[in-house]
Amino acid sequence: MKLARFRISTDVGAVIKNGLLISNDIIVDLKSAYAKYLSQETRETKPYEIASVRIADTMIGLIEGGPITMDAIKTVKEYYEKILKNYETIQGLENEKIFYNLNEIKLVKPIDPPYFVDFLTFEKHYDQGLNKLTEKSFWKKYPVGYKKNPGSIIGPYDDVIMPELITKWLDYEVEFVIIIGEIGKDIDKPDATEYIFGYTILNDISARDIEIPEILMRLGPFKSKDFDTAGPMGPFIITADEFNGKHPELDMELRVNGEVGQRGNTRDMHWNVLDLVSYSSQDQTLLPGTLLCSGNPGKIDEGIKKSKRLKPGDIMEAEIEKIGTMTNRIVAKN
Repeated sequence: MKLARFRISTDVGAVIKNGLLISNDIIVDLKSAYAKYLSQETRETKPYEIASVRIADTMIGLIEGGPITMDAIKTVKEYYEKILKNYETIQGLENEKIFYNLNEIKLVKPIDPPYFVDFLTFEKHYDQGLNKLTEKSFWKKYPVGYKKNPGSIIGPYDDVIMPELITKWLDYEVEFVIIIGEIGKDIDKPDATEYIFGYTILNDISARDIEIPEILMRLGPFKSKDFDTAGPMGPFIITADEFNGKHPELDMELRVNGEVGQRGNTRDMHWNVLDLVSYSSQDQTLLPGTLLCSGNPGKIDEGIKKSKRLKPGDIMEAEIEKIGTMTNRIVAKN
């Protein structure tokens, strides 16, 4: 299943809803759709009250809803896929709209995480960026990462503002993101996928000219990865049950103005999703909605130093198979 958060305009202002993609271009309002189902198919007398409990208003709420919420979402998917051809005539219990074409709504960032961690799991990225700065034997022994600022996350089609005061060398990184589904601590590796809710995409915007000095100081990265709009995320969350408890093997690519800058596959992660979840949870409680990011698969050219620097007007497309494609434009700071 593919979930998203989307914004619509109403008479009282903008409203953000949790949605489920039920075809290539149609998303359904989960709460209204589930309430309609309860009323029509189970004759429930308080459908909205039950739907409001089982289908939360936030993505974190959906995740925390656990099996009851997941069953409700699956029910919506199965029920409305059968009658999808008539979607334009179907309305909610209060005659509200249930189905939306993707071109009439705006997808926003899929989640507001409690915190998230970015790892370096691809050996090609290590060889291109850090091989002369650190000891590779340590990287192969431990999944190395750093904590990022959740406030930097923006939506899958929002603009990225050029942070002109801190960098002249802005770069991109397409990354695979694990979303934790339930509280866990000291998780054994074989059990790790039981704690995963789903996966999404991050474009980890980076200020390269200050990243290396920060790393050399043994305290970074800091401002090189932490500024407003530095984390486009989305467009969808694909639920973990699509992969039957296995590490996903998905093609990933990033293009700038149509030209491919990065290409790889999640099968090439030196540390897979089980490794990252288990290691992150050692002596540390993982909360629902926590994000664990893969790092990027490396450049297709000679590495970071040869890559083209982003500039205002550039269009980035970050794509991962089965999840979708984000499109973000670089704009100048006002």
